[in-house]
Amino acid sequence: MKYTNWHDGRTPAAPFNTCSPNLLQIRDYMADQYGMWYLGCYTRRKIRGGTRWSSHAFGAALDLSYRQDDEHPNAPTREQIETVIIPWLEANADTLGIQRIHDYWARRYWQAGRGWINRPPGGRNDHIHLEVTETTWGWDTPVAERLADGSPKLKPVTDTPAYPGASTKRGSSAKARVRLIQQALADKGYNVGPVDGDFGPMTDAAVRDFQGDAGEYVDGIVGPKTWAALFG
Repeated sequence: MKYTNWHDGRTPAAPFNTCSPNLLQIRDYMADQYGMWYLGCYTRRKIRGGTRWSSHAFGAALDLSYRQDDEHPNAPTREQIETVIIPWLEANADTLGIQRIHDYWARRYWQAGRGWINRPPGGRNDHIHLEVTETTWGWDTPVAERLADGSPKLKPVTDTPAYPGASTKRGSSAKARVRLIQQALADKGYNVGPVDGDFGPMTDAAVRDFQGDAGEYVDGIVGPKTWAALFG
């Protein structure tokens, strides 16, 4: 796959004045398989802080978010991004027609033929940026059909949710995490009330009941041991 330098002084012009059909296919596939959500593709702008046109100005770049919030509770975790999604993107770069993968959280990017390259320190964003070449820009075959031609197929994310690194208890503001806990408790037959991300008295009581049944210390706090018992 021949690398395209979208920043080589060219000016955006047809047909590169809309979002790449290839990236739209990738967008739809990643949403269906992983719950990643669309942040944007085509926008006629310069590189931030620079004078050259951004790859977005040619519709050659796609931004996908994995931030879990009220509207996107099923977005993948950071662990899934690192261990499942990015390795799959890299392994299937030729099939997908992508030449770059920007992992903003880890401050690095992958480029075809060069591998992973560290970026200067800066802010962390919970989204990834994919970039296509001039040749693959116009691909419009659905991703599932390409994978059916012999490339490894993307497996749905079914991994046990990783412990988030902090305990969760009554009054927690981590709504996406609380919903995971509530749903897991409800699936096991405990009454949490509505699965709404609100760690209130019913969820607290359900956690305590689960801890007692599981032989855990009963305190209503979902720490690492309770998390492992709940999702194990």
